[in-house]
Amino acid sequence: MKTLKYIALSLLVAASTTACKDDPELQTTDIGPEMTVVSVDASGVYGGKVDFEVAMTDRYPLSTLKAQIFFDDEMVAEEVIRTKTDGTYKGAVTLPFYKNIPDGEATLRLVGQNIRFGQTTVERPLAVSRPKPAYLNFVLNDVEYRMEPTGNDYEYAVTDDFPQKPQGYISTPELDDAGSVVTFGYDTETAGIVADSTDPIPYANSNAGEFTITFNLKTFEGSPFIKLLFDGTEMTMLDNDNYYIVTTLTQNQAYTLTGVADFADWNVDLDFFERKNASNPEELSFLPMTGMYKVTANFKHSYLKIEAMKSATELATLNDDGSGAIWAIGGTEVGKPTLKNAYGWSPEDGGMCLARVADKKYQLTLVAGISINASSFDFKFFHQKTWGGEFGGDDITTASDIVKINDSGNLGLVEGKTLDLGGIYRFTVDVTGGNTAAVLTVEKVGEQQLPPADITVNGTQMTQIDVDNYQLELDLTQGQTLTLGGGDAFTPAWINPDFFEAVSATSVKLVPVAGKYRITANLATKVIDALVLKADGSGLATLGDDGHGAVYFIGYGIGSPAAADQPGWTTEKGVCVPESAPGIYKMTAQAGLEGSTTLGQRFRVSGWSGKFFKNRGWDGLGTFSLAPGTEAFLSIAGDGNIEIASGVTLDEGATYCLTLDVTAGNDKPVLSMVKK
Repeated sequence: MKTLKYIALSLLVAASTTACKDDPELQTTDIGPEMTVVSVDASGVYGGKVDFEVAMTDRYPLSTLKAQIFFDDEMVAEEVIRTKTDGTYKGAVTLPFYKNIPDGEATLRLVGQNIRFGQTTVERPLAVSRPKPAYLNFVLNDVEYRMEPTGNDYEYAVTDDFPQKPQGYISTPELDDAGSVVTFGYDTETAGIVADSTDPIPYANSNAGEFTITFNLKTFEGSPFIKLLFDGTEMTMLDNDNYYIVTTLTQNQAYTLTGVADFADWNVDLDFFERKNASNPEELSFLPMTGMYKVTANFKHSYLKIEAMKSATELATLNDDGSGAIWAIGGTEVGKPTLKNAYGWSPEDGGMCLARVADKKYQLTLVAGISINASSFDFKFFHQKTWGGEFGGDDITTASDIVKINDSGNLGLVEGKTLDLGGIYRFTVDVTGGNTAAVLTVEKVGEQQLPPADITVNGTQMTQIDVDNYQLELDLTQGQTLTLGGGDAFTPAWINPDFFEAVSATSVKLVPVAGKYRITANLATKVIDALVLKADGSGLATLGDDGHGAVYFIGYGIGSPAAADQPGWTTEKGVCVPESAPGIYKMTAQAGLEGSTTLGQRFRVSGWSGKFFKNRGWDGLGTFSLAPGTEAFLSIAGDGNIEIASGVTLDEGATYCLTLDVTAGNDKPVLSMVKK
């Protein structure tokens, strides 16, 4: 950094105009304010404040006083004070905290300006240095762990019992008399630790327990981070949960993945890899045809995902000669490695690459109850992992007696058929006859035991739908007590309050009116929920002409069991609301931010746009009206959609009760909303 001499200069602002003769002329001056530096700091620390005080007078009204810090010729910080009249002005400008910048000399430039653009500039040298606080804090889940100096230059460390992934940020103590504090978090774009951030740093150890976390206040380097090696080459960290590598994989060649302590328990896509050596689970044999692939290690789902690539940065697509790749995209009833990873019709997130097992033949293997719903599914094959080229109904055929293909090319179960729970099914797409004459074969190639949980309700065993989900249909009366059992003393984390009220840790009572209900239990999320059924159990209940049955919210703003589960305009995901009293349908929920996954936060704080329907379809009600006082929360748009009132935001974490009243008739629905 260079030291520039004291300067007092005037800046001439030239203005050329092409206005009409009646336009006012821009008035400027080449003389700036008179400036006297009363006081200014001669030194500062990175992240700290630099104070200044300047007296200013001028024959014209004043405009601004700017304090600017320059490293060499680059301005790195600026503070602007609005000025009007002659006087003394005080302020402070913050020194930025960059990595690897040495101690040295910067320049503090003070620039005064009047309303006629006349400027005066004063420069002073500023000695700057990197602070060495006595300690740092590692902040994890609002708990502070004191990091002490290690003796290495600017390095701090703390040793404690941590989870395997202690995702926290670093904070300094106060660095100066002004109380300046700098935080350090993670930036995904630069894949490194940066200042002025509290985004969690993805520290990760091979396992949970006692280990040491470090951070260097000069280089911004930290540890530990997981180092994954695929066949000896380090994988790149994509985000907190994903590491990847793009490489050429050769059919039948063995590869190893090292750096994951529990890799023996991970899911490996059996369309792509096979573990042949039980004593060495890190060794994998590649099954499909040789080519370029992206290998992604996903820690969230403990899954090794493989995708065919066209180049180092482009995913493969299906070529006219039948080479390349085919992708499966579908609803929430199909996903790898399990249904927990089913993203629905979201190609970028949920598209699954089929394995090219032979020339012009592609394979997708799914397990009923684990990676595909055994009783209902809907997905189709595409030429790429985006919308566009696809296998329509005229482009693909099948002779399967289990799976059908509709006119749009979507795959589903033949009416009256189900997959065997635990059955391993192989879907093979053959494009030997061309991409518009594909042939699908579906065969059961094995079975896999699902881990049973034996969940019971009042002693009756629930039916296992997949590895996590169970259900039971019962005729119930309002206020009836239900006792949960089995599942290693399964205790719910959340119970839908529209249907149930907790009596104890393992028992509930029914809130709505008497009827037939399908009770559901999810072992992964530990959620107890329900749906209203028709009296004969033939399907979901609908709102009858007499105002009894069930209603469904379809649209945006309401989800269940969390706001992130909003149905959008997907009818089959409509949120079921039961009849709490004759003709009254009530939903009680907390408010949460858009995308909230917190159980119970089912109302978005803003951004509603949806309606209640008589079924999971487009059978609508009459025009909604609002009960007195409800306009403080809701409004009805011109298209009849329910929205949050203009300028209103629900309080995050607060509980609200939304009621639909059809006692005056289905064509006269009335909405009310109160804050509990």
